[in-house]
Amino acid sequence: MSDYIRLGDKFTIGKAGEHLTCFDLIKKGFLVSMAAETLPYDLLLDTGYKILKIQVKTTEQPKTSNQWRGINEAYIFSVKRKGSNGSKKYKNNEVDIFAVVCLDTMQIGYIKNSEMPTTINIRVDNLKGLYHDEKGLKNCNLVKELKNKNKTIKEIESITGLKETSVRNYFSDEYKHFKTKAPYMSELQKEKEWFINEFISWSFSKF
Repeated sequence: MSDYIRLGDKFTIGKAGEHLTCFDLIKKGFLVSMAAETLPYDLLLDTGYKILKIQVKTTEQPKTSNQWRGINEAYIFSVKRKGSNGSKKYKNNEVDIFAVVCLDTMQIGYIKNSEMPTTINIRVDNLKGLYHDEKGLKNCNLVKELKNKNKTIKEIESITGLKETSVRNYFSDEYKHFKTKAPYMSELQKEKEWFINEFISWSFSKF
């Protein structure tokens, strides 16, 4: 991971995320302004067709997720809750887009409010391929390839280093490999056109 300055308190971390998001959107060619502290969103984005309300959620670095076996580092965001104790939820008309910011890599992802779960775990890009389900899929494909080459279970065990139970599971026609829906941060990064095309219908529906 990239070197970064540990900021410490939540307010400073949050402000860092807001300014980083503001810079990212300005770099895309948009007009962006900071919102007042009392409002339920952090930024106002002018796409030229629509003014969008953006709420920024920021984390310093990955945390340990209890949802996965093996490699379980993830950026964890409790997104749809607000307030100091998280007792309230954002209403649909309060926020259009959630920006999720990872300060260790300076990555920013964007998700529409309508598609955002209450809590989201986002995978770390430099760990791609090391998560349990990804390694399982790779092993499954390798076992099936060796099976098609008429290798025996013992031979496959020796080649792959897998246990007999795992090999037999992959041999089964009923075996269905589990793949998590957790995205990587890079998958949530958006180009300028996304902000226009995803929300442009709102702009013309009122006319």
